[in-house]
Amino acid sequence: MAPRYRPTLSAIPPQGWLVKESITLLAPDGQANVIVSSEPIDPSLDSAQYAMIQGELLAREFPRYVEHDFVAVLLLGLYDGFVREFSWTPPDGVRVTQIQFYCAVAGRGYTGTATTPASMFGAHELSLREALLSAVVEA
Repeated sequence: MAPRYRPTLSAIPPQGWLVKESITLLAPDGQANVIVSSEPIDPSLDSAQYAMIQGELLAREFPRYVEHDFVAVLLLGLYDGFVREFSWTPPDGVRVTQIQFYCAVAGRGYTGTATTPASMFGAHELSLREALLSAVVEA
């Protein structure tokens, strides 16, 4: 197994600014990627509510959106979360399949999105799922 990537950047946000962060993993063939990110959210939101909100956005904003699966899983090392698998067709017309996870922890919303052309999903699915589920929150 490859060594765990640990970000090396940090910054001091100006007073009142919000902090979003992300890591992008790219497949060697350029046909798949995984983006894991966090953003500030309402601290009262739990993972189920966060996943529901994100699902509503996907259904509203993604052309020809089709949800294939939605399950509860353990994420980020120890938190309850949800994983959704879906496909849609962007403006370029090349249908994509995505696997997306959602987890809300103490006012942070964590999302992991794995993307590949639908025609390549079978070739990349295992790597995409492994990369998504390898994400952890470190103190």
